Amino acid sequence: MESGIPHSAAEIDANALHQLIEDAQRYRDYAEMSSDWYWEQDAAFRFTYFSREFEEITGVPKAVGLGKTRWEALSRERLGNVDWEAHKRLLAEHRPFRNFEYPGKGPDGRLLWFRVSGKPRFDEQGRFAGYFGIASDITSKKTIESHLQQAERLAAIGQLAAGMAHEINNPVGFVRSNLKTFENYLEQLLAVADACAALPELTTPLQRALHAADIDFLRTDAPALLADCRRGLDRVGKILADLREFGREGQTDRAAVDIHECLASALRLATIDLAAGVAIAQEYAALPAVRCRPGQINQVALALLANAIQALPQGGGKITLRTGQDGPGRVWFEVADDGCGIAPEHLPRLFEPFFTTRPVGQGTGLGLTTAFDIITEHGGRIDVESTPGAGSRFRVTLPVISPAS
Repeated sequence: MESGIPHSAAEIDANALHQLIEDAQRYRDYAEMSSDWYWEQDAAFRFTYFSREFEEITGVPKAVGLGKTRWEALSRERLGNVDWEAHKRLLAEHRPFRNFEYPGKGPDGRLLWFRVSGKPRFDEQGRFAGYFGIASDITSKKTIESHLQQAERLAAIGQLAAGMAHEINNPVGFVRSNLKTFENYLEQLLAVADACAALPELTTPLQRALHAADIDFLRTDAPALLADCRRGLDRVGKILADLREFGREGQTDRAAVDIHECLASALRLATIDLAAGVAIAQEYAALPAVRCRPGQINQVALALLANAIQALPQGGGKITLRTGQDGPGRVWFEVADDGCGIAPEHLPRLFEPFFTTRPVGQGTGLGLTTAFDIITEHGGRIDVESTPGAGSRFRVTLPVISPAS
């Protein structure tokens, strides 16, 4: 040929180029179908490249991370139990790493979890040039893991509560029995005192003893004190019954339940240490029985009551429990308060895992998430209305016969 290139060599080069283009397109297609993205860093560990999947998957603009290190991209916010110093030491040694997991917050405040793997790269002179690697959004996986851990913790707490209730119930039974015996003894002693007082002639020591005992006062005050003791024991007994009921949370059996009993059980537990000045109102309608897991519905009601109590100002406030029927096949109950209310920007995120407006260490952010999952699994829904400064209202709607009943 005039070019001096053999015809067969030109065909080989063309075929190789075509194969290379096909391979590149194939890998590009695989990358686009992947739920992962690719990244590169320079020798100072600053991000220099993200594949377009990064922004599509995480919703985080590339500009947020480019030019920053992995820890700087988090705005110096340390979330989760992550050993950043160990990760930095590994990078400084220019060693590859796999499956490093860390959390961050998206532009909308959502908690995101990432898993990254990386490999160092070197230039032609063997000098360290940075890292390249792959990353995944594992937020959904972490959410599922958290729900499972929360469920395990709740099951353990339920078992502990049921065990404590059983252990406490025995001495309470002794006290109740002895109280009745003591009441009988008191009646006998008062009868003896009456007989002594009726004697025609009383000795001086006996007169002094009867006067010092103030029999008339004892006759009215002692029964009142015993009645107070009985009421206290009755309250303890109800709390123990509620703890045993809470211990049934992990059970899978469904039963026909009176929603008002669930509310009463949750209310007794939620108000054990209720501050003075907090008023509780109950506005109940006649309802049919609901087939559900009662321990779980108790848990939902308890979570809503706890939120309502925490929303009240320090001087007190009012919480209202209501029930009603939404047609023949659905019932509802709601917990309303006149507390601080919820900011509009927080409403869409109320049921997100780990979301909480309370100070660090004062809440896991999983109470409402768990409640939402329970009600959804029962075929129901939770609706929220709130006005900042005026209070909130959480309404739970359930089918009379829930799914898988």
